[in-house]
Amino acid sequence: MKKTNVLFAVFAAVMLVTRFYGLAMEDGERFIRVIGWMDFLWLAIGWVLANFQIQAGLPEIFGDGEARKKWFVPFLVGMGFAVLDVVAIEFILTNEPHQTLPPYTQPFPYSIFLYFAGGLYMELFYKLIPLTVLLLVLEKFLQGNLKKYITYFAIFLLSIWEPISQLPSDPMWFVVYAFASGFAFNFLQIYFFRKMGWLYSVLCRMGLYLVWHVALGIWIEFWML
Repeated sequence: MKKTNVLFAVFAAVMLVTRFYGLAMEDGERFIRVIGWMDFLWLAIGWVLANFQIQAGLPEIFGDGEARKKWFVPFLVGMGFAVLDVVAIEFILTNEPHQTLPPYTQPFPYSIFLYFAGGLYMELFYKLIPLTVLLLVLEKFLQGNLKKYITYFAIFLLSIWEPISQLPSDPMWFVVYAFASGFAFNFLQIYFFRKMGWLYSVLCRMGLYLVWHVALGIWIEFWML
């Protein structure tokens, strides 16, 4: 529990720095994303729930010794999904060269802070909070096959929640790609969460964001503009 509290205190400090860094970056000319105070509320809720992982039938967020030895696996999986996204969007979908930073990037080095905080929010809102609350309820009130089936159905819903909320409108091949890759990515994240611990789902997303948001943004900002 002590390690968990220290980790979330560090998360809170990084998010606070990110917010004020973003406010300082705003100049009325560039599109700068700034995290809101609501993100800190989600962090606080996740902080509490992170201390109830065992009661929910989940691993501790840091996982065991075996999980810690394999931390790079989810990170590399996330990077792999990001490479696919770069190919699909930058080399197949995009027809014109960039004139400004696209909305899925931000100026470097602010992008490191923003997408770390953004990835943390996604993992709190779409993974840690809903799955922990659901499993705590199921552990208390249900047993047997019904509990198992509801868990599987919840995993399916959590796997499609994010991709459905972010579906593009066209072209059709890209809609199908975005949904399929989004579902696979979220499903694998939940697998890492349940098998290794929540922190490994976070690592998976950080691998994705490092390539898709940060590295791609550096490439566009310094070599394409």
